[in-house]
Amino acid sequence: VIALVFATFLSTSLGFLQPLRHMSHDATVRSLRGHRVETLRVDLGQATTEPSISLAAAAGLLAVSAAALCTRNARSLSKQHCRVVRPQQPVMDKSSQNEARELLRKLNKRGPESGNLAHYDDSWHIVKENDSVPPSAKWSDCSVEPSMSEYANHADLGARAWMSHSVISFDYRVVEVPRGNLLDPSCDAMILGHLPRGSEERWLAEQRPQRRLIVIDETVHKLYGDRVRAYFESRKVQHEILVLPMVEENKSMELTLEVAKKMKEFNIDRRTEPVIAIGGGVCLDVVGLASALFRRRTPYIRVPTTALSYVDASVGAKNGCNFGGSKNRLGTYVPPCAALLDCEFFATQESRDVANGIAEMAKMAIMKSEELFCLLEEHGPRLANDKFMPNSDDDGAPSRVLRFSIESMLEELAPNLWEHSLERLVDFGHCVGQDLEMAALGTEHELMHGESVACDMAYMTVLAQQLSLTTVEERDRTLNMLRGCQVPVWSPVMTYELFVEAVANRVKNSMGQNFPLAVGIGKARIVNDISDEDLKQAFMCWQELCTPNAKPNHSEVRVHAAALIH
Repeated sequence: VIALVFATFLSTSLGFLQPLRHMSHDATVRSLRGHRVETLRVDLGQATTEPSISLAAAAGLLAVSAAALCTRNARSLSKQHCRVVRPQQPVMDKSSQNEARELLRKLNKRGPESGNLAHYDDSWHIVKENDSVPPSAKWSDCSVEPSMSEYANHADLGARAWMSHSVISFDYRVVEVPRGNLLDPSCDAMILGHLPRGSEERWLAEQRPQRRLIVIDETVHKLYGDRVRAYFESRKVQHEILVLPMVEENKSMELTLEVAKKMKEFNIDRRTEPVIAIGGGVCLDVVGLASALFRRRTPYIRVPTTALSYVDASVGAKNGCNFGGSKNRLGTYVPPCAALLDCEFFATQESRDVANGIAEMAKMAIMKSEELFCLLEEHGPRLANDKFMPNSDDDGAPSRVLRFSIESMLEELAPNLWEHSLERLVDFGHCVGQDLEMAALGTEHELMHGESVACDMAYMTVLAQQLSLTTVEERDRTLNMLRGCQVPVWSPVMTYELFVEAVANRVKNSMGQNFPLAVGIGKARIVNDISDEDLKQAFMCWQELCTPNAKPNHSEVRVHAAALIH
C-alpha cells in the first residue's frame, strides 16, 4: 500500500522535471533463507517523452516490484535479513564475481571453496549450484567452468568455452645425512630417504623388494663407484648403474635421451622406483630432465657430489640441458622427490671446485643474510681450502654456512617454484653471468658456473653503489668477501660488447631488467629502468676496481669512467 501511494505521489508532483531519456536500476535482494543468495535485476529501459509518465512508470514499476518482493518474504522477515543495494556499476568486475561465487559455495556448503568437481560413482562431476552430491563424495581443489564461447555466431549459437583450473602441488624433501653416512649400508637414506619416516608410503616400501637405476657421473664413479655398488648389494637391492660423462660440454638432449633409453630398458616403475642421480649439477639436471620426460613424470632422487650442486641444483625444481649455444634452454620444472646431502663428497674435490660452490652461497649471503655474509667473510678462505671440514668438534661454521645457504634458497624457491614471478633474488649473479659462462666455455679463460656468477655479482655490486643503493664501504666489503672466498671478480672474456648483449638477453628472457641489487649487507631488492649510461659507467668502474692488481683511488675511478662514457 505504501509503495503504491509513493508511486502516485511521484506521478503527480514531479512533472516539472526535464524529459528522462534512460533509466535503469539494479535491485539486489539478499537473504540467508535456505543458505541461498537471490538477486533481482530491474531494467526500466527506454522512457517515454512525457516526463510525468516516464518517472511515474519508473517509480511505479520499482515500487510494485519492491512490494511484491516484500510480500514474498513477509513471513520470514522476523528471522532473516533483507536489504536492497544499488550497485555503482551494473556489471560485477572479476574480483566481485569471484567473491560472489565463493559466498555461494560457502552458503550452499558445496565443498572446497576453490573447486567445483566432485568424485562419486567412480567418476568426476562438475557440480552446479543446486546439484545434490553424496556425502561420501571426494571434492577437488580444481574446477571446470563452462560458459558461452565468445566466438559463437548465428551459425552456431550454442558454441561453448570451458575454463579448466588445476591445482598442481609438489612435495619434495631436502635431507642432510651426517658426514660420511650416506654410503654406509647401515643408513637406509638412499633407499627410503625420499619417504618421510612413519608415513604409509614408507611402511609399504619396507614390505616389498626394491629396485633402483643409478645414473652416475664417470668421474664420481671412479672415486665412489665401488662404494655405491657395495651399498646396494649389501641392502639387497636389485640395481643397475649407468655411467656417463656428465660435463658442461656434453649437457645436451642426446645425453638426456641416453638416460631415458636406459630407464626404458630397466623397465622402471613410474611410481615406486625413483631414479638416483649421483654427481654434480650437470648430472642432476640431465637425469631430472629425462625423468620429467619419461612417461611424463618419473620420480628421481638427487645426490649432489659437489659443493655447487649441494646448495644450488639439488634444492630446486628446475632441470634441463643446453641447446642452441644457450645454457639450460630446454628444461622443465619438476623437482626430485628428494635431495640427499652428504658433504663428505667435497673431500675429493679440488679447492677451486669447492670455491666454485661457495660463490652460490655468497649469492644468498649478499641478497638475504647478513649472518651468512659475516660467516663467509670470516671463514670463506679456509672453507675452500679445508673443503668444509670442521677444525674441531665444536667448529660449527662449515655446517652453519651450508644450512643457511640451503634454507635461504628454499625460502625463495618454494613460493615461486614455476617462476610465475620473474622478480627473483636468486637470479643475482645470473643476469649476465650465464652469457659469460657460455662465452668462456672452451677458451683459455674458461670459467666454472660459480666463477661466472661471482664475476656477475661483482659487477652488480659496483652497479648498486653507482646507483647509491649501497655505500662505497659496503661495496668494497662485498668485493673483498668474494675475493676471500677464492672466486674471481673479473674476467677478460667479459668485454663491453658481450656485456651489452648479455643485458639485452636478460631483458628479453626476464621481461625487463629485474636486476636483483644489494641495498646494504644481506638486503636486496629488484631494480628496473636503469639507464644505459648508468650500466656503462658501472661497467667501466667494475673494470677499474676488479681487474687483477688494479686498485685505483675511488674518486679517480669515477672520473675515469665518466671520461670514457663521454
